[in-house]
Amino acid sequence: MDGRTISIELLNEDALTLLHQLEKLNLIRVVPQKPIRQNTKRQWAGSISKSTAVNMLDYLNESRNEWERNI
Repeated sequence: MDGRTISIELLNEDALTLLHQLEKLNLIRVVPQKPIRQNTKRQWAGSISKSTAVNMLDYLNESRNEWERNI
């Protein structure tokens, strides 16, 4: 066999038990699925209001300008 990998959706916890039994018989190998990474930009979209974001950016720019001035 060519070692193909397929994905399946388990509909019952007993199905996982059966898969592990097949693995013990060296018929299959259960490969843990890697977590799917979500687009982090979209994950946090809308978490603060637009006005709060504008206020935060204004404050950040003011802070940067204070560092650049001569004392």
